[in-house]
Amino acid sequence: MTVSAVSPANATVGVPVTFTASVVSPAGINYCKLNVDLEDVGEMSVSGNTASKSYTFSAGGSRIAFVYCKDNSGGIVSGPNVAIWVQGAIINSSPLSPSQPSSSQTQTQSPSTSTASQLPPDARKLMKLACPEGAAADDPCKAVYYIGADGKRHAYQNSKVFFTWYENFDAVETVTPEKLASFPLGKNVTYRPGVRMVKFQTVDKVYAVAQDGVLRWVSTESMAKTLYGDDWNTKIDDIPDAFFVDYRYGSDITPAVDYSPALESSQAATFD
Repeated sequence: MTVSAVSPANATVGVPVTFTASVVSPAGINYCKLNVDLEDVGEMSVSGNTASKSYTFSAGGSRIAFVYCKDNSGGIVSGPNVAIWVQGAIINSSPLSPSQPSSSQTQTQSPSTSTASQLPPDARKLMKLACPEGAAADDPCKAVYYIGADGKRHAYQNSKVFFTWYENFDAVETVTPEKLASFPLGKNVTYRPGVRMVKFQTVDKVYAVAQDGVLRWVSTESMAKTLYGDDWNTKIDDIPDAFFVDYRYGSDITPAVDYSPALESSQAATFD
């Protein structure tokens, strides 16, 4: 099964927009759902190879959306993240944050739990510096940072990591050195769970990526094929040993039903 990126990539506050994605499965589609920011916003209508759903944004700014589908054979696949630019008033909190709790929830909520109002105004944005003309590929201005809910900036190791989270650079904001420096450095962004398998250059093991940068050993070729298809060996990225500390190890995947790449990906709309 394949699921394309959702479109369009632009919307306006208060005006319904119909999102569509191309979905193809020899087994037929059981259902598709639209995910906006960190929320499943409901089932989509499927006609032929097109899934569609109308959605209305209540706040402007850069948002994230993707589609995930289940086919009649039980397979689940999610499409890539797409940055949606919503024209209109921008609320002074991250649109990707959890919904505000009700008054009854507030009374029982742990003091350590973050709410939308507690998140930094720039949380969950992408930022970089402006590059001078002729800047080399390794110029620091090329680095893209994710501003986390913790108020820190998190670097992407390389473009391979970035493109497991985003389809393009459209959502990246160019900021001044002073603004970028106002965010302390945090840990590096790890691969989005479920999208690619990884291995370290000096370790002869291939891992699937789970939530929170946890690596789970894919111990056999047949298991890799079950999880990632016949072309599984084209879906492995090398990680330099220097980035070993960005990850931690979890349990081995056994049997293969113990891990679903599509579910892992759909449950990780953002790095945090």
